[in-house]
Amino acid sequence: MRRLIVPLLALLCVLPLSTPAAASPAPDVEARGLTTPLTRPVWLCKPGQADNPCLTGRYPDGYHAPLDTTVVRPDGSTAVQPPAPAGDPGVDCFYAYPTVNLLSNPILLLGANPPYVRDPEVAVTLTQLRALAGHCRLFVPLYRQAPLTSYLLSILAPPDFETGYQDVKQAFAEYWATENQGRRGVIVLGHSQGAAAAARLLQEEFDGVPARTDKLVGAYLVGTGVRVALGGGNDAGSTFRHLPACTRPSPAAPVPSGCVVAYASYDLDGADPRDAVLAKDPDAGHEMLCVNPAQLLTGGQGRLPIRPWLPTRKLTKGGSLDLLMGDYQAPDYPTGFAAYPGRMSAECVRDRGATWLEIDGNEPFKSSHAQLGLHVLDYSLPAGDLADLLGAQTAAWRQRHGG
Repeated sequence: MRRLIVPLLALLCVLPLSTPAAASPAPDVEARGLTTPLTRPVWLCKPGQADNPCLTGRYPDGYHAPLDTTVVRPDGSTAVQPPAPAGDPGVDCFYAYPTVNLLSNPILLLGANPPYVRDPEVAVTLTQLRALAGHCRLFVPLYRQAPLTSYLLSILAPPDFETGYQDVKQAFAEYWATENQGRRGVIVLGHSQGAAAAARLLQEEFDGVPARTDKLVGAYLVGTGVRVALGGGNDAGSTFRHLPACTRPSPAAPVPSGCVVAYASYDLDGADPRDAVLAKDPDAGHEMLCVNPAQLLTGGQGRLPIRPWLPTRKLTKGGSLDLLMGDYQAPDYPTGFAAYPGRMSAECVRDRGATWLEIDGNEPFKSSHAQLGLHVLDYSLPAGDLADLLGAQTAAWRQRHGG
């Protein structure tokens, strides 16, 4: 039953997000219905926070997920790798998590009732962001996102994305004013509904604003549509007018910074991509952006090795949060994560109007859904490459700024 219901719910969740944020004007803040702005931002993770779950693995009930990693070598032998210590390399990660709430958070969406920490927010944030903890300070706001049930009830009323976006925007404003003050580099990240919010934040706060873009180390907008002109470049119909896609034409070219990484991962293996909703742009003059993190790291071309870093049953509290992961088969190791060097590879593919990150070698863990692909593993499959890319982009950004 779970294998049938979860992909359906996820499909209802992401379909409205496959159209880039630039495609429609921002609704008036007052059109959010019964909610009002939060009195102050609510943080899931923030530097200096006691029992910061991004650094401790602590769930609301006190359960501490292990944050070490079982490295599974190609010959089947294993080794345990301790968690990377949190560092402060002078840059920050600001992240908006994907749709994880079956019901609203808080349940009563009235006035300025604040969201509160629940298991799903912790689980997905650890799954997607923990690999980056050694490369940046982590800022993760809670936000009153549109829950899965609002999609199911969309025939009665459209889902409210505005409330959640304004919460994300408010949190970023506080971060920028009190934690950054225009001095530090920042990476803006998001997945699915969170990526749509992050894309709009970049449109409104960074795109075409030199003082802001000068501080942008990179943007990782994964599992939602980032529209570019067919054949590359930005135009009036693109998600961004001034923020470029990340490109690296050869190993001799430097690692780019201040640019956008986006993709939707699938394992189509030659199948017809016309059902792959996250890979298609309905506009004939545009396509969805696909940037392979491994390609940016190496400058190589074609199918390249990637380094997956997957959550185990220990991270998901013995399987109690498996509903979030669809038909993903979490490995059963005593560590929080499992890494699989030398097992998978990826390549950006364009075919019949679709553009996606084709993954090979994921079969032991999760089959690719015809419409959603490998959506819940978008961050996990190339997690090692994303972490290294973040480090490389930080180095490039610091070199540009004389640091």
